[in-house]
Amino acid sequence: MHGPADELPNLGGRTVLIAESNPLIALDLAETIRVWGGQPLHLGDLTAAEQSEAPGQVCAALVDMTQSHLQLAQLVDDLRRRKVPIVLTTAWQLDDIGDQFPGMTIFEKPVNYAALADWFAEVAQLGSSSQRCRQG
Repeated sequence: MHGPADELPNLGGRTVLIAESNPLIALDLAETIRVWGGQPLHLGDLTAAEQSEAPGQVCAALVDMTQSHLQLAQLVDDLRRRKVPIVLTTAWQLDDIGDQFPGMTIFEKPVNYAALADWFAEVAQLGSSSQRCRQG
């Protein structure tokens, strides 16, 4: 979709959580995840109870850090505790976000899909740390 077909990752039906505030970006990310063989799960489509359970059911996560990123800090902490691979995306205060979440992968917006594909390729063991990680 966004690059040469031989460079696309194969997500093998794994569930990828998308926590993105912009609906158009969320749709584009979801379509990309589908093309790569994954199952996108949009945080905004879940009830509060489902959101609290989501970290234990996903194999990877793409989390948008906006100006009000503190709202998602607990989600990021829950995902990290469960050893779920995470990419933070942002168009705001890259240094501040990097300081708050040291050692995490952070992509500036607009997200470079080739770099995202490379990231997925690097975390080929998606979900290996979580027994509840959903795979299709």
